[in-house]
Amino acid sequence: MREGRQLGAFLTARRKVTLREHAGLQTSGRRQTSGLSREEVARLAGISHDYYVRIEQGRVPHPSSRVLDALAQVLRLDSEATRYLHRLANPCTDEPPAVDPPEARASRLVDRLHWPAIALNRRMDVLARNHLATLLHGGLQHGDNLMRMLFLNPVAHEGILEWDQEAALHVAHLRATTGVSGHSFAAELVEELSSESRRFHELWRRHDVRLFKPAPLRLRYRGLGDLTLERETLLVADADMFIFTLEPEIGTPSERALSLMASGWI
Repeated sequence: MREGRQLGAFLTARRKVTLREHAGLQTSGRRQTSGLSREEVARLAGISHDYYVRIEQGRVPHPSSRVLDALAQVLRLDSEATRYLHRLANPCTDEPPAVDPPEARASRLVDRLHWPAIALNRRMDVLARNHLATLLHGGLQHGDNLMRMLFLNPVAHEGILEWDQEAALHVAHLRATTGVSGHSFAAELVEELSSESRRFHELWRRHDVRLFKPAPLRLRYRGLGDLTLERETLLVADADMFIFTLEPEIGTPSERALSLMASGWI
């Protein structure tokens, strides 16, 4: 079953990146990898090795909540990744497919915000930008989708100062919002990015799961120099829409630079 394969792929990826010392095991110089073996995961979770192997192979698509919680603890999953693990094992089969909110509503919401703001659906298609966000993204190709713009546009590598860190955050966010069964509307995008961006393919295979949290974003903009902006993510729950805002700290060069941009001086 598809659910079992997704669950197994997630567990395999997280097992391989869970450090043995983080799981309370001693490291050994003879080990070729730092991740956990299937035997170690099974033993620490209190289940048989054969049962865990069958879970990873997708032959047990719906393990019990107790087993899932034990695996989440062994693999050091945070609350978001643990919820994702449970959704993989028990997807909501009657959940209706996501529907993009009307672009008119998205435009009204972002236009009310003073600093750069964009509205996105869970696939990270751009539904609307306000004036400052349009100026900030000016000249970037693949502007219809934030992931395509980030991974398929060479200019993005130059304009985002910590590009690889941002790339990992974006992929983890995309998987958190679209990676479970029933959200197949993202499959075409994932296939496109995997075939055209080696880095996206590598990050997607890690199965990291994390929604965006408030954090600084550092950009290099032509004519303005380096900008440090605080990113916030707002969820419009009834519209299945995210709004990302970028706000400078008051009194900083970044605020002055954005104010000049907004006034048309740059």
